[in-house]
Amino acid sequence: MIIFCSVVVLSSFAEELQKRYFVPTNDIFLSTITGDKKNDMYLFSIERDRYLKRVSAKKLLQILQNKGYRRFTAHNGYVTFYKRSPIDFSALKQKLKEFYKQNYKFIQINSVWIIPRNHIQKLPKSFIFKIQPRNALHSHANFSIKNHAKQVFFEYFIDADLYVFKTKRKILRGEALDGRNMKKVYIKLDKFQALPIQSFSSYQAKHHINEGKIITKRDIEKLALVKRGENISVVVKNNNMEIIMGAKALQSGSLNEMIQIENEKGVRLHAKVIGKNRVEVEMIP
Repeated sequence: MIIFCSVVVLSSFAEELQKRYFVPTNDIFLSTITGDKKNDMYLFSIERDRYLKRVSAKKLLQILQNKGYRRFTAHNGYVTFYKRSPIDFSALKQKLKEFYKQNYKFIQINSVWIIPRNHIQKLPKSFIFKIQPRNALHSHANFSIKNHAKQVFFEYFIDADLYVFKTKRKILRGEALDGRNMKKVYIKLDKFQALPIQSFSSYQAKHHINEGKIITKRDIEKLALVKRGENISVVVKNNNMEIIMGAKALQSGSLNEMIQIENEKGVRLHAKVIGKNRVEVEMIP
């Protein structure tokens, strides 16, 4: 009785239909979804010379319920079935992994699926790998390879986990980014509007950033070591001599940026930011 009750409880757990399934042939069977080979049945076929079939999730749920699989639910309106290619795509998978590792400092790539969008029997011995930089924002995109004969297009899916930085609270414009207002979290790669930052040293918020938001390169700018209107120290270099004097910043500036300042006599000069509220002016003999 105890064992029987355990089975009933487990079978009642909800299971969500996946966005996509990969099948070895054009034929799609019920076991592709359920994993139950004993009660298998034919469902659909991917049309000849096609590499995918898109099916209504509502229709699939109805079929599953009719067969007694009532645990399934659907979050998406459609489910896509992709035909696996028998071609060895190891070289292309390696190219994709290298591409993502160049864009993310901390990324764990779990698996890569590649589907050719053109009919090919094998990969050419030599080719040029072509991928758009914006693909790094997505786990599902396209790329192509090109040789002297033709260009072949592929669709791919990458399952990966990575570290990003999220705001602990609302960050105000101009506020320095640090551990007090941000935290590192581990998430699944899906899609981003802009590339998440990989570090936050010497950066500040470019605009207000709401609580719980993943911080991207669009949200940050170099930390302003000198702010407009502040009193600053000016190092004046003349030959082998250095003179320290006071001035007022007429512009904000980050490290090594050139800004305009006004000295105590009201003379405007251009100076290089060298530290916190500190600039340098080199006098021309």
